[in-house]
Amino acid sequence: MNLITKLYKTGRRKILGKRGTKLVRSIVSTILTETSIVNSNREKKKEGISAMVISYNESDWIELSIKSISDIVDEFIVVDSSDDETVDILNKLSKEFPMKIIRQPLLGAKIARETALKYVNYKYVLIFDPDFIGNDKLKIKIKEFLNNHYNDKYYYLVYWPWIALCGDLSHRCNYNYHVEHWLFTWSRKLKYLFDGKIDYLYSPLYYKRIDLSYEPLGYHMASVKKPERVALNNLFRKSFYFKILAEKGEREAKKALEKVALENYGTSDLREIGLRIIKESIKNKPCFNYTELPKEILNRAKELDIPFGSCS
Repeated sequence: MNLITKLYKTGRRKILGKRGTKLVRSIVSTILTETSIVNSNREKKKEGISAMVISYNESDWIELSIKSISDIVDEFIVVDSSDDETVDILNKLSKEFPMKIIRQPLLGAKIARETALKYVNYKYVLIFDPDFIGNDKLKIKIKEFLNNHYNDKYYYLVYWPWIALCGDLSHRCNYNYHVEHWLFTWSRKLKYLFDGKIDYLYSPLYYKRIDLSYEPLGYHMASVKKPERVALNNLFRKSFYFKILAEKGEREAKKALEKVALENYGTSDLREIGLRIIKESIKNKPCFNYTELPKEILNRAKELDIPFGSCS
């Protein structure tokens, strides 16, 4: 973790906390914007939304994901490192929707997101992972925000929650919703930081926080995936795969991943590891009534042979 990342995390989370950060952002953004020291219109981006999609072998949900927001997005910027059927799915979708696909090696989310930011043509950026599926309320809320409830001079970080499902369709990952800034104003000063496990969006303090909704506006199919994909996601984190990849190269990163697999699971078979992770992941997890899910998600889960599960 470099010094900038350490200072950012320490200042934001340990010193200010969430409420303190929100208050500071509100004060700074108001002063600097109302005095015209900063003005987001100077970025000279077109009005509209660019959806930023980072994908690596995400064939399970990516088509449903993109279609769930296609009528509120002006363009999709997809940075793809896939070597499976995801490539064909994206090629097909690019003929249906305004989409720019950037192919690059698997270098981690930080580099992929920074790549995507370079190609953005519109004022607002929607972070939309390929396992996010928005509901109708999300589209209504975003349209209301952009059309009626904001001053376009400000820079915004727009937050809302997802329901994150884990393992099967009957369990949530946590009692709390997954809340982050999923929509933000584009700026030349934005960049991503990486602490070895998680990437962070660094935004100046004149970005104002807006809570679009306190109710979930869609679903994060966090680990409701094929077992092999679940295994890789887990091993990437545990082995610091992308940190080693950046510092020592692909060969050493793969060796570290295999070592972690053998140490933690006694095998390097991804399907076996994934099934074990799924079984373990639903223990003591909050229940979820899968009948609340849209039929498109239920139908896709059947196609993928993902367990619906049960919970009491």
